[in-house]
Amino acid sequence: MHDNSGEPTATPHPRVCELCGTAIHRTSQVSGRVRDSSWIHPYDSEQDGERLLAACSPGHLDQLRQRYRRRPFVKEELWAGKIDRALRAQPDLDEEELADVTGLNFIQIEHALTWESERFLEERAARGGHEGPDGGSGRPNTQGLN
Repeated sequence: MHDNSGEPTATPHPRVCELCGTAIHRTSQVSGRVRDSSWIHPYDSEQDGERLLAACSPGHLDQLRQRYRRRPFVKEELWAGKIDRALRAQPDLDEEELADVTGLNFIQIEHALTWESERFLEERAARGGHEGPDGGSGRPNTQGLN
């Protein structure tokens, strides 16, 4: 395989069906796009929220599409992903730079950060985490129980 410069390029790894895990060859792959607020493209913000699915058959692609139709599209999740991508690339962005890089306004950024904080607290509560007297999680606060 060669790129436009004539230099050899690496052979791409075969894709696998996202439903059953079967290796699929590029020529037999069935693919389609679905809305998914958790999907953030590594560098192209125009593709954020649009996941490309790969399947070994039209039936498996239909089943995958059904799964994503049942999953709610949460704008705040998408915005949080855009913020995360921007801060991974440039950790020292101020609020205005963050807005410029992500294309979000200040209200969207605030909503995304609130959404992420709520998810963090829900996950911690689901794991049974507690805030201890010294601020460490995972230890129950027993002050005043004696």
